[in-house]
Amino acid sequence: MRKTTERLSASTRAIYESLNVADDEILGELEETASHLIGARRHSTEQSFALGAYLERAAELLPDGRLDKWVVQRCDYTTRHVRTFRAIYRNLSDYKDTLVELAVGSTVLGKLSAAEPGQIEQAIGFAMQHGRLRVADVAGILAGAKQAGDDARPDESTYDVGGIEGLKAIIAIKVRDGLKSFLGHVEEIRMHVAAALLEKRVIKKTLAAQIHLTARLARKELESLAQFVMPNPHFEYVIWETKLPANTRWSDVGNLLHKIGGTDTWPERGELRTWLENEVLPLLEWASAKTKDPVWPMTGKALTSPAATSLVEASSVAIDERRRQDDGASVRAGSETGTVEAGAVKRLEAMLAPFGAKVTMEPTVASKQILSEDSIPSLADVLAEPPKAFKRPVFLDRAKAAADKANAEPAPAVSR
Repeated sequence: MRKTTERLSASTRAIYESLNVADDEILGELEETASHLIGARRHSTEQSFALGAYLERAAELLPDGRLDKWVVQRCDYTTRHVRTFRAIYRNLSDYKDTLVELAVGSTVLGKLSAAEPGQIEQAIGFAMQHGRLRVADVAGILAGAKQAGDDARPDESTYDVGGIEGLKAIIAIKVRDGLKSFLGHVEEIRMHVAAALLEKRVIKKTLAAQIHLTARLARKELESLAQFVMPNPHFEYVIWETKLPANTRWSDVGNLLHKIGGTDTWPERGELRTWLENEVLPLLEWASAKTKDPVWPMTGKALTSPAATSLVEASSVAIDERRRQDDGASVRAGSETGTVEAGAVKRLEAMLAPFGAKVTMEPTVASKQILSEDSIPSLADVLAEPPKAFKRPVFLDRAKAAADKANAEPAPAVSR
């Protein structure tokens, strides 16, 4: 139970101090009960968004102006419920995950659905800092923004919240805005590709000018949202971006965006339409799908990218390979050279054995002793020495004698 008390935030600990609860065992049981109750509230938060989604769908199916009547007569809901849950779904969906984690109640969600994006972020930061969010807290944020006037910037307070909770708040902003921007750029690429495919002939140059820069931006946004950083294991002053796991679907999406961003790697005109129809559009639709667990359209097909391995990673691989080569270079060189020399000596000895000749090998360059400068004769000394007379090699005399002896022996008689 001690670990439970150590994990308590300052605000939670203050609650138990105000209630005079000091026993660790009792406190632990209370915290376990609180986790179940908060879990039920989180489920209630998810239900609020689900109800809003259902009401939005019903509004699409019914004629204009008939939703309120249908809900009152068929579902026993009030028109106020309809407006509240639809506003929650429309205005707070971008913050859904964070609000579910904070277990914000449906009444507070209804109040918060009328706020501006900056005010919503301020309310989330407040909830993270204090561990809760009440209707009065949201009302105070809305009233404060109204009194401050049009020049007020209440969202700045989100970046002033310290500690882990403050960091979570600005991360939530990054995820929300970054995801929205990424999906917007993917949709822009899809629209241009779909429009190009409606034409009788896809003009590669025109389409590339429309989407290649957007694809580069979308790829960097995906990296910013989904990848981490780490130090280079060989050069500590170099910081790497980690890569999405190879042969995964999101890795394929990143590779596709890289390919779209580099027009030199696009297929030729004869295969361009097929590539756009069967690879580009299906993959981008999968990446931007709003349905849960969309069907992967590229079953059994792996995508590759010329930049699947970054320059930093490639240099690291080259360094490792060079080190392995350096470690084994001397051993391989010595063994290979020795094997070649031994084989050559054996072949020469077999060839010259009938003549009684012996084979001697000059030492290799590595084994020769380096001569000093004093022992090297000058050009004048060499010219001053008398020329040496030519001496016939001994093995030639022995070879000639063996040949003469063979010629002198009588030929064997041939039987008839």
